[in-house]
Amino acid sequence: MNEPVYTYRLATTDDAEALQAIYAPYVDTSITFECTCPDVEEFRKRIEERVCLYPYIVCEEDGVPVGYAYASRLFTREAYAWAVELSVYLSNTCRGRGLGRALYDRLLKLLEMQGVRSAHGKVTEPNEKSDKLHLAMGFRLVGVMDNVGFKLGQWRDVAHYEKLLGDFSCAPEPVTPIGELDAEKVAAVLEGRA
Repeated sequence: MNEPVYTYRLATTDDAEALQAIYAPYVDTSITFECTCPDVEEFRKRIEERVCLYPYIVCEEDGVPVGYAYASRLFTREAYAWAVELSVYLSNTCRGRGLGRALYDRLLKLLEMQGVRSAHGKVTEPNEKSDKLHLAMGFRLVGVMDNVGFKLGQWRDVAHYEKLLGDFSCAPEPVTPIGELDAEKVAAVLEGRA
């Protein structure tokens, strides 16, 4: 039997149905605090909102989407423009294969190219796999918010992980939208050549 071939590319709104199907099972867990799964049209709108500025990466196994990761603005106020929150979701058939790490690696490289200065992960506890992923990717635990969400009949804590990117010795340039980066450099990151 042949080993699966994994490829990485930027998402488009045409991916909404496949990515919504990957996300849907997470709604029945404490991993996301969303309690109702968004429909495909809502998922399409969410993709459209993010891809105009930040990377939204799809991992495909033999041409079929099996995971994705994206960045979102951490907070809305202007001074937070250089801080993002990351999200990663994998099909339940593809967990434990290093795909989360591969998605995060590509996402972080693109964010750094854009001029983003800090990446943040929020992890509902307990979630040993996500904790390990963040630590393995060089994030540090900066705190735990106790009992901030109520889901599946109990109060949930959220761990906050942070990874600093780039130079903090000077004022930053505006974040470059993902679509304005050099296409060859973006392709090199997505293909694992950079």
